[in-house]
Amino acid sequence: MPVKLARGPLSFTVIALLLLVQLAPTLTYAQQVSEGSELDTTIMLEKARPAIAMVVSIAYAVAFWSFSLPDLEDVGIVPPLQVQSASFGSGFFVSPNGYLITNGHVVNDFESEFVEHLPLIKYIAILYAKKYAEKYGTYPSMDKIYQIFQIMVQAYLNNMLKLQDYNVLVYVCLGKVVTGIGNIEKCQVARVVESRPFEREDLALLKIEVKHAPSLIVAAEEAHIGERVWVLGYPGAVTFHDLLSQTTTMIPTITSGVISGYREKITGLSVLQSDVAVTHGNSGGPMLNSRGEVIAVTSFGSADPTDSGREVPGFNFFIPSKYVVEMMKRNGVDNTQDPVMQLYEEGLRLYFNKHYSAAIEKFQMVKDLSPGFPYVDEYIAEARAAILRGEDVPLEQGMGLGGVAVPLAALAGLGITIGFIVIRRRTTTRLTAKEEPYPYPQSTAPPAYPVKQVSSSEALEAEPPPAIGVASTQVEPPPRIKYCWNCGRPIPIDSSVCPYCKADQEVE
Repeated sequence: MPVKLARGPLSFTVIALLLLVQLAPTLTYAQQVSEGSELDTTIMLEKARPAIAMVVSIAYAVAFWSFSLPDLEDVGIVPPLQVQSASFGSGFFVSPNGYLITNGHVVNDFESEFVEHLPLIKYIAILYAKKYAEKYGTYPSMDKIYQIFQIMVQAYLNNMLKLQDYNVLVYVCLGKVVTGIGNIEKCQVARVVESRPFEREDLALLKIEVKHAPSLIVAAEEAHIGERVWVLGYPGAVTFHDLLSQTTTMIPTITSGVISGYREKITGLSVLQSDVAVTHGNSGGPMLNSRGEVIAVTSFGSADPTDSGREVPGFNFFIPSKYVVEMMKRNGVDNTQDPVMQLYEEGLRLYFNKHYSAAIEKFQMVKDLSPGFPYVDEYIAEARAAILRGEDVPLEQGMGLGGVAVPLAALAGLGITIGFIVIRRRTTTRLTAKEEPYPYPQSTAPPAYPVKQVSSSEALEAEPPPAIGVASTQVEPPPRIKYCWNCGRPIPIDSSVCPYCKADQEVE
């Protein structure tokens, strides 16, 4: 029988309202997906942060020169002179056994011996300024300091200044264990397993004695142009900021950007270009993709071509992860993550979903397995403070009404639309001249149900009404469900593993 819907302004208005009812759950779900994506990014970055370390290198040597320089002698500087220079950068763990990656130039590895020794020559000029101030109560002019530096450089190039017993000590400082470069004794001495100079791969593999180190996974494939990325490290602009307390400057900084393209160094090696903000001190830090994998290592930036010496922001270069993979393979390093990292991620997810009591349990397990694990104590303290403020959400509540709001709203919108169409069909049917009216079949009439206010849990567990148009009333009830603690999606109550995110579940 042909069916025609009534036309008119009222009908279109009602249809438009019904469309809005149906779209509302979709829009709400889209908003939740966006918020969930942002939360996943936060958790990914917070999980990566403990794997970042500050790398401090101190170069030592004994300087001899075979000429007389009255300016130096006047302030008591005579050979042999113990000289040293300190520099710092960033690094990251790639193995629970204590292997780290940083830059070659962070551990003072250059193909040019002159470049390696230049900071030690500069030390002589700096020491001159200090000794002059101690003797005369004022610092010499910058021109005088630069003159001393130039004299010593020329003496080095003419083999009249020699550096003997040259050595570099490398320290690794974890998390917030240090309150400044001066407390170097709180860091651990690292062994340089392999180093490639700045002009080449600009990578170094370090080793310290530690167990259950929080490590990052290095991606084997190349990143794509336009891909969003994050860089973690210790930029000097923050670490040595005069207005910031050293108790917080020792926390790794996170910056983001996109991949701009791939370039080639003059030595033939591929480098990745990005607009992500980095500066001195970021060297050796990891660049992460949205999955938290290392896709590159910070290496160098761009200087003003007019010889002003100023950095040009937004044009920075990174060593692709394929070179890191090759270095690890050469040295037999297994790029894995300790199970403690999974516990830490679970604790973070619980924490950011306000399940503070459950989060504390996970964080405590992390502490038991890895005493001194960075940032765990801070999270435990903040979670306890939130509990005292009454903000703790019991874990058994899961997502609460929010977890079922979308499916219930979607079903409600669909039900209203179906009901409206059925009603409109009944009230607006136009019979042809040859057709006779007939009674509505009693067997398919929608049953009347009393209106009852029920909770979301009762609605999920209640027996469903018979389906309209189905002859048999023996309808299989829907399976009971629970919600995955990790992704919040509804899954069968007897599931031991979430079919969506593969997280282990506790079978009820």
